[in-house]
Amino acid sequence: MVSESPLHDLELLQKTLKALTIRAGFPVAFGGLVARDGAPLTSFVGTRGHTLDGLLIEPSEGLGGRAIAERRPVAATQYRNSTAITHRYDREVLAEDIVGLLAIPVVVDGSVRAVIYGAHRTATRLADPVVRTSLALATALAWEYSVNDEVERRLAVIATEGGERKSLVLARLERDELRELYADLRQIGRSVTDPILAKRLEAIGRELQLSTLPNASELSPRELDVLANVALGKRNALIASQLQLAESTVKSYLSSAMRKLDAASRFEAVIVARRRGLIP
Repeated sequence: MVSESPLHDLELLQKTLKALTIRAGFPVAFGGLVARDGAPLTSFVGTRGHTLDGLLIEPSEGLGGRAIAERRPVAATQYRNSTAITHRYDREVLAEDIVGLLAIPVVVDGSVRAVIYGAHRTATRLADPVVRTSLALATALAWEYSVNDEVERRLAVIATEGGERKSLVLARLERDELRELYADLRQIGRSVTDPILAKRLEAIGRELQLSTLPNASELSPRELDVLANVALGKRNALIASQLQLAESTVKSYLSSAMRKLDAASRFEAVIVARRRGLIP
């Protein structure tokens, strides 16, 4: 699935390229989103000129094209002399004085969404830590794209269903499924670094919350996080691990929620919160 927010995809791509130069130590990084005919290069860090701007990387052509076609990273520590790739883009690549090049496809749901490059202008061996860091950054970008796609899909469903029809759609969800989805979305929302995606996750969470009763929340966001997980039968230790909190902090949030809900136990707090529409 291709995101309906290409500008947002480009912003995430640019952020990843900056990370390639900082965390993996590449002086040059560039890339592009994959379209039907290939991947036009649109994003750059550390380039000196504009010869790469808009260059369409076609599948199987050059280092990036091979990475796209084979859906795996491809490297050429001596790009000019490499016999493993076609040299269709030599003029543009060598104009940047690039000597070594690593191309990594960003694969989302089995399809290549983007291709990213890390380049050196001097003969440099691609050490294992550098490759691992680069692959981790590509994997993180793929994860952000996939989460954003799911958020877009769910928001589209909610946006196109109005009034009573929307309520019926949400009502058709199994109650346990709804509760798990609510808890998962809140947890993901706390872990993503992209503010746009975090806001979208919050929007879905609010829609799920309002699908029970349209009451405004009287609990803090963290109290809701803890209570939503308690509702799934999780123990404090597991909740603490998943929310990256100390177990004592989880207990504190739970105690506060119980006090606000005038509940004598964690289970009664869940019942009261559900009755008031604070959690699904």
